[in-house]
Amino acid sequence: MTTKKIIAVVGATGKQGGSVARTFLQDTSLTSEWQVRAITRDPSSARAVELAKLGAEVVGASLGSVSDLERAFADATAVFIVTDFFSSTQDNATQARVKSEGIDLFVAAGETETSWAFNAAIAASRTPTLQRFVFSALPPVAQLSGGRLPLALPFDSKWAAVVRIEAELPDLWAKTSIILVGYYHSNVQPKYNAARGRAELEGPLGADAPLGFIDVDISTGAYVRALVVDEPAGIQLVAFDEFRSMSETVEMLARATGREVTYVEQTIEEVQAKHGPFGQILIQICTWFAEYGVFGEKVEGWKNKLTWPKDLRVKVPVRSLESWIAERTGLFEVDGVQA
Repeated sequence: MTTKKIIAVVGATGKQGGSVARTFLQDTSLTSEWQVRAITRDPSSARAVELAKLGAEVVGASLGSVSDLERAFADATAVFIVTDFFSSTQDNATQARVKSEGIDLFVAAGETETSWAFNAAIAASRTPTLQRFVFSALPPVAQLSGGRLPLALPFDSKWAAVVRIEAELPDLWAKTSIILVGYYHSNVQPKYNAARGRAELEGPLGADAPLGFIDVDISTGAYVRALVVDEPAGIQLVAFDEFRSMSETVEMLARATGREVTYVEQTIEEVQAKHGPFGQILIQICTWFAEYGVFGEKVEGWKNKLTWPKDLRVKVPVRSLESWIAERTGLFEVDGVQA
């Protein structure tokens, strides 16, 4: 009997990791060759149990423990890792640092996230069977903006790990590809404004700024498949389905629901009032989107390092934002109740 290759998926119960796991579990061109090892903090969770039913080997491990991760990566041919900035804000060690050192919560969370990603890299570097390491990162906003946008910590904390991997783990770096995942379709969540009698999608981004939208639950796995199976290492792939603006998005929502839907661009004061301390981070991220591009595609030099979907050897099917909206019409709050 031929032994299958193992892809170890960190964050397998989340959106990106779940998409990768399901792709390798359900794509018939992969199932005869690949076994999925789903790595999660809680193997008893509903999502972990569902992956096990689909055929995944579910393994519990903490990103805070290199030894946990070494055990989880044993005999793996490929590793996919995604980290979550917001989970790091709730981490016990992060919270302890905030209390004991008086450090800002989001700064501490960024440092925690970087350490989590680098722990996974260390563990992967100690896996003799490993051929491909795929890390879901985001562009280095502070660096590429020349220090103008220093607060986009959910982006910079991921890229800080990339810098460390390249500098400190050269053998692993030679096996590494980076995926930059775009703006999630699932962020489109209009709310009904009773005072104005209409549904609204709101945010600090300009209405006409283009965003690289992605159906993260489906398309992420297809892109990671390409990086693991079809492409050489060293790719820095921008992963998206299509570019659309918020003004186009509300037009799609209106067509799908038959209701008035408007985009409302929030002021800085409104964002800070709604999101508290995170508001300033959100404002800088949206400034990045508008002025530099979601993937930094407007930045000279950097943009030449990016691989686009059209450049892949095997083209990845795209999922349009309009079709995603049409499939979920009844779930949007457009008239005070679900449409």
